Amino acid sequence: LFRSPGRHQPQLLGAVAHSPAMLDYLDNFQSVADSSHLTLSEFRQAERTGRRPVNHRRNGLNENYGRELLELHTLGVDGGYTQKDVIAVARALTGWTIDRPREGGGFIFREGQHDAEPKIVLGHTLPAGRGEEDGEEVLDIIARHPATAHHIAFELVRRFVSDTPSVALVNRVAETYRRTDGDIREMLRTIFTSPEFFSRAAYRAKVKSPFELVVSARRIMNASPDTSASTAYQIQRMGEQLFGHLAPNGWPETGDQWIKAGALLDRINFGVQAGAGRMRFASAEQWPGWALLIAMPLDNQVDGGVDQVLGGNASPETREILFKGQNPLVARPVADTSMARAAPVRPSLKDLLGIALGSPEFQRR
Repeated sequence: LFRSPGRHQPQLLGAVAHSPAMLDYLDNFQSVADSSHLTLSEFRQAERTGRRPVNHRRNGLNENYGRELLELHTLGVDGGYTQKDVIAVARALTGWTIDRPREGGGFIFREGQHDAEPKIVLGHTLPAGRGEEDGEEVLDIIARHPATAHHIAFELVRRFVSDTPSVALVNRVAETYRRTDGDIREMLRTIFTSPEFFSRAAYRAKVKSPFELVVSARRIMNASPDTSASTAYQIQRMGEQLFGHLAPNGWPETGDQWIKAGALLDRINFGVQAGAGRMRFASAEQWPGWALLIAMPLDNQVDGGVDQVLGGNASPETREILFKGQNPLVARPVADTSMARAAPVRPSLKDLLGIALGSPEFQRR
């Protein structure tokens, strides 16, 4: 949980819950105790006067953040919570809002918005008359829940090992979560030292997202930092608009959502264009392998391209395509059709680089 000194709440969840960006995105800054419950200000007034004040009409509760906190950030969609828990969590987090939101202010807790009446969250009773500590206790309750340990473990294993995580590894990582009080570093240590992580089945099991594909190509090409919209546009063309996913669950983590017929062709074409230097972010001559391989025979160029771009591992099919200099999924230019019976032309080093960047091996992490 990475607890901060003197704080009762988990550090990562606490940072997210206090983030003005999250408070705005999931509407918690607008969430107010509904008119059937006393705010903390009204509750204190009732304690002083002995009379329950007449409630004024208010905008009311917004459940968006409370729901996503349980469904996406902690327990998971099958984590055992109910709609009553969602409502109780949302009530506990009323008053967690933004100071001067139009001026870019930070987090602030407002007593006049907070629901100060009793709540029950996942079987835990939150007593009446409290303020910000309601939300802090909720974060602690859900961070310590066994379903959270399993959900976070599953997400991490799926991210770093396989789209279909090993049940045994997920259970071990979840146990590390419980044993270390949610120490993410130790969970990652469990993953990165596991037999599953080093297994043959996990090797290149993960498909790169468009973002990962473009960024890894830029690294291979030794591209300079891009201050234009070019790189972001290339990523968007392959289906992943930066910061553009409308739902709060984010872009897909599994490869089946990225590798489809049309998308695969776009990826191959991207590699061909990048290798040919037709992207703004780099020329083929910037590739570190260029100076080393440009004067070598084709056999050496293919071997060098496989070593430098594909980590030394390529299938026989990929090697054959490299020698031919033409990916069969990419149509030849019309001008080449008249040369169909001519002697094969030796592929250029740009051709080899483009094919390697569009190869199945480079599509995977």
